[in-house]
Amino acid sequence: MKFSVNELFKERSSAYYAEIRKYTRYMLNDHLLFVLVFALGALLFYYSGWVETIEEGFPAVLIMAAVMGIVLAWSPVYTYIKRPDTVYLLPLESEMKPYFRKAAWTSFAAQSYLLIALLAFAMPMYAKAEGTGFGNFFVFLGAVLAAKLWNLFCRLEALNVPSNDVRMGDMAIRLLLNAAFLFAVFSAEYGLAGIALLFMVFWIFYMGRIGNRPLKWELLADLEEKRMAAFYRLANMFTDVPHLRGTVKRRAWLDGLLPGSEKGTYTYLLARTFVRMSEYSGLFVRLTAISAFIIALSGLLPVQLIAALLFLYLTGFQLLPISARHGYIIWPRLYPEGEEGKSRAVQNLLMRILLIQSIVFGVSALSAGLMEGAIVLAASVTFTLFFVWIYAPARLKKINRL
Repeated sequence: MKFSVNELFKERSSAYYAEIRKYTRYMLNDHLLFVLVFALGALLFYYSGWVETIEEGFPAVLIMAAVMGIVLAWSPVYTYIKRPDTVYLLPLESEMKPYFRKAAWTSFAAQSYLLIALLAFAMPMYAKAEGTGFGNFFVFLGAVLAAKLWNLFCRLEALNVPSNDVRMGDMAIRLLLNAAFLFAVFSAEYGLAGIALLFMVFWIFYMGRIGNRPLKWELLADLEEKRMAAFYRLANMFTDVPHLRGTVKRRAWLDGLLPGSEKGTYTYLLARTFVRMSEYSGLFVRLTAISAFIIALSGLLPVQLIAALLFLYLTGFQLLPISARHGYIIWPRLYPEGEEGKSRAVQNLLMRILLIQSIVFGVSALSAGLMEGAIVLAASVTFTLFFVWIYAPARLKKINRL
């Protein structure tokens, strides 16, 4: 049978989106969706109030160009290349150019939604600062989407360059050109936009020349594996993902802070699972750092409360699947504590983790005043008690049935 690039791409993309849909069913049917919608509503409410405070001279154009430039520079190409392809598709490399062109266009279609939403979000700020309406939205959108295509095809050429330094340089150049081009378009300086466009044309031809090399199959497979791992980590918030594998580190320096075996078998096991697996400890550190930063910088008590409670929920919700972490191993099933003991151990672990997070949030809120810090701490502790002893038991029963 003759090799068909079109059939291969169709098969790969269909399998990818089937995998996405399989996990999206769980992601869109859970309590977290309600929480995120509530958070988005609160964000839009405060954003609309903030827009009303903008005065003439506010650098809306500069902010939009910088943010959109960064988002555009991050333009991964979904190639769907798998590890075995590094061997089996190598003899067919000369026939793969149409495959990668399709990959770039498919990536464009998948990633354009974020750009449309981001531009729509920024337009009220722009209209208020510039004293205009929304009539330029489609002109701006056309410029942003054209820049997106340019970024994707530049990225595609950069993937063939053997040096990672060159790929990083390509991203830096694209970021600068994106920002310059969009700043000119948003400022209605179309002459400057034309000059930036000439530099962009020169750059894509230059990348096409230095990227005219044999495909870097190992790099393409590595990037796809990392991209899918990021999606599986997101899906793991809602359901168990067998494909997800976290890294494990000993972290012996923390042993003295962990409960001993006399506290219970599952307590001993799950505490060390949390500390030693980056999937859980890394999640806790990232969410705590992000939320503490938001709380510390915000001077509004309602924003601090929303951020604290939202991130407490996100942390607790994403740590609940630790209950099923060792479900595929026979030895924990021999523990005398049973499922009830395991659930208690998970609740006790969550209590410690969320209380630590609550204290961090309370301290971060002191930037707005002593009263605000006390209120955020009290609300966080109250929410932690509700989450651990009211919400978590029902959720754990559902997880243990899977």
